[in-house]
Amino acid sequence: MLIDIHTHIQQFSDKDLDILIKNSRLKNIDIIVAAGTTLSDSTKALELANKYKEIYAAVGIHPQNIHNESTNNYIAKLEKLIQFEKTIMVSEIGLDIQENSVDIKLQRKFFSEQINLAKLHHLPIAFHVRNANKEAIKIIKSEKINEIKSVAHYFSGDYQYAKELLDNGVFISVAKPFLRDEKLSSTIKKLPLDRLVIETDSYPQYFKKNRTRWTEPKDLYNILEKLSRIFQKGKEEIKEIISDNSKYILSI
Repeated sequence: MLIDIHTHIQQFSDKDLDILIKNSRLKNIDIIVAAGTTLSDSTKALELANKYKEIYAAVGIHPQNIHNESTNNYIAKLEKLIQFEKTIMVSEIGLDIQENSVDIKLQRKFFSEQINLAKLHHLPIAFHVRNANKEAIKIIKSEKINEIKSVAHYFSGDYQYAKELLDNGVFISVAKPFLRDEKLSSTIKKLPLDRLVIETDSYPQYFKKNRTRWTEPKDLYNILEKLSRIFQKGKEEIKEIISDNSKYILSI
């Protein structure tokens, strides 16, 4: 079984989604998790999950999207989405510090509240962290994230940060930057295989003129191939280990 544990495929147009689903089926991608970034985006992810057998939904509010739409009673609204059978994760949540980011105090509040929502409903989380590793570790510890299953989405940090995550029960998600970033590859190589999962973070890439170059779940095989090389294990063995990790996190 091959699982793309984090995507945004609900943001594709119907035409491009049809291409993506066809490509995924040709490559035998078994499960694709569509992660919401707002309440409406999370709703769309669930609608897609109810339409396609291989798609499952993750619901949450991304730290960069807190002000995109009304978040009044957002926890209660997310809870309604969680009631559906194909909602299997709380995501995409986290912290993001950039020049024009949402106030960090508000980000912390949303991150903590959504962690506790996941804990209440016994769901795993996948979280996003940009320029906020120390802040994230503080919340991970204070909210006792080790009480649930969790994934550091699109990991791009150093070994010390990875070790702190692992020490708190977090799984590391490897994405396409790993294919070209040798420093990141060196870090991943030091980590235990039984704590790794893979993702594509697929979203519509209209800035790429060549449609065939868009990132899609089918590209998981490129990540598996490089993992096979750096760990010096067969691709099927790597695939089985990674798949077991993802199934454990998602309880499937």
